[in-house]
Amino acid sequence: MYSQASYIKLTKPFMARNMLQYWVDFLCTWSLFVMGMVAWLFAPMALSIVGLVIGIFAAYRCGSFMHEIVHFNRRNKEEMAFKAGWNLLFGIIILSPSRLYDAHLEHHMPKSFATIEDPEYVPITNRSFFGLAFFVFHHVLGPITLVAVRMFLNPIIWMFPALGAKLMNGKGTSLVINWDYIPTDKTKATAFDRFAIVASTVLLYVYLGAIISGLVPLAIVAKILALIIISMVLNGVRTLVAHRYINYDRQSVSREEQLLDSVNLMGNPIIGGLLAPVGLRYHALHHLVQALPYHSLEPAHKKLVAELPEDDSYHQVNVSLSQAMRELKSGQKTEAGTVMAAS
Repeated sequence: MYSQASYIKLTKPFMARNMLQYWVDFLCTWSLFVMGMVAWLFAPMALSIVGLVIGIFAAYRCGSFMHEIVHFNRRNKEEMAFKAGWNLLFGIIILSPSRLYDAHLEHHMPKSFATIEDPEYVPITNRSFFGLAFFVFHHVLGPITLVAVRMFLNPIIWMFPALGAKLMNGKGTSLVINWDYIPTDKTKATAFDRFAIVASTVLLYVYLGAIISGLVPLAIVAKILALIIISMVLNGVRTLVAHRYINYDRQSVSREEQLLDSVNLMGNPIIGGLLAPVGLRYHALHHLVQALPYHSLEPAHKKLVAELPEDDSYHQVNVSLSQAMRELKSGQKTEAGTVMAAS
């Protein structure tokens, strides 16, 4: 059973964004990230390791706000102010301005979800341990590398657009999982988006100059990269259990099938908050009602679980992390209350 009208009605009281909560959460997390990074780089060994752990999870949480930003209303000044603050304090600094994630909106479009036009969905054919590990590393480090190459080439691409189109074919303009995805630019860049891309490009050259000149020792560079990459790998693991990735024919699916391919991670809220921060553990609910702010996902989820009938499809997407991994490993899907092998 699936009723979009019921989902909207039950979650309507939770739609308001509390921008003060966004700012407090992000700034506290960003402060932890800075302190963790400093300790990791300069503190004695024991404190350095503590700083590494704090820095990894703080960087991961800071980065996860990008997922909220892409769903913001461009006409809302408070939301756009947060977008600017996040980019200036974090996104541009790590060379990942929020503009790189705008393609995410196509992941939610009914006609493109799970198809070749979905930037964030690739059916997993090899579900062995090594196959799943390859999915994580291939789709974490690959797009990052491509974006870095694109930024490095940006000055040439800007001067010679035709050459840029030939060299990159639009690649490197988005952080995507599906490497066959061709950017459509359906979400037009704002003036701030263009500034953020230029600033990130300039900063990349500043970073390279500091490294090549010896101003920043290679040991420091390696430690910074280690912290950032590990945080990205965590996000890759989280992405791995965000869906069941069973749409092998890449054809459009119904809204109910989209829901059933998505997962809410239940269990310990602290562990869930660390592994899937900023509401990302309620990924199925996010697909169901994408306008819900991250701080409202948990109460909205509880409302749905309490009031939806037992045969509603929403009850089939709430699983533990271990169950999500077992389903992912076996290539199974939940359909009408029955576990069926994916073809």
